[in-house]
Amino acid sequence: MHQRIFPETILLLGALIGVYAAPGPSALESRKASPQCWYGNAFPAESDWISFDSLFEKWRSEFKRQGDTDAELSVMKDALKSYSEQGGINPALTTAMMIQESAGNTCRKCGDGGISCGLLQVRGAPKDCENKAHPCPDSSIRKAIQCGTVGCGVEGSNIKSCLASEGKQWGAVVRCYNSGSVKNPSDLRVASPGDPRYVHLIANILLGADYAKLDELGGGKCGF
Repeated sequence: MHQRIFPETILLLGALIGVYAAPGPSALESRKASPQCWYGNAFPAESDWISFDSLFEKWRSEFKRQGDTDAELSVMKDALKSYSEQGGINPALTTAMMIQESAGNTCRKCGDGGISCGLLQVRGAPKDCENKAHPCPDSSIRKAIQCGTVGCGVEGSNIKSCLASEGKQWGAVVRCYNSGSVKNPSDLRVASPGDPRYVHLIANILLGADYAKLDELGGGKCGF
């Protein structure tokens, strides 16, 4: 569950990256379009996230660039909303994690040696669409989102199980999903396995950071 979705060089659109430990709402609001550095256990408050609808529509063109059809996106959006609500999760969070895991590509290649598949790159998700031509069947799209969000009877982390273990400490929930557990609650960059930048990237996506590529966000500027 730690796919790196963009191999190209990062293109940052906006102001210089800032460093955040515990930002206030006014600072977040004024700098929402620029990527920020997130350290320690800092993570934006849920009240500062952009809405599910706004986030999904912001990324719609990228989803389509990955090959998704309008029909696939309709099923995807409905499943993100319904399974997230079923798990007591803000669908914006699920969407942000999907963006990082697969860029919303319903035919994404499986990760972790072929065991983590689908839109949320998770165990139990169907493999029938992997690297195939779009569209992916509705049932496979829904199942992939179900497995990553509330689980589908397969061993491994999902967002709901991480919420149960970490409470509404959303940064920790994100780290749990990427790594399987939280090794150091005071420093969410600690990832073994996983991507040290994962929490940082999800935080920026949730704030609507206006950047085109994600893979190298942070790099030398944020010290990851």
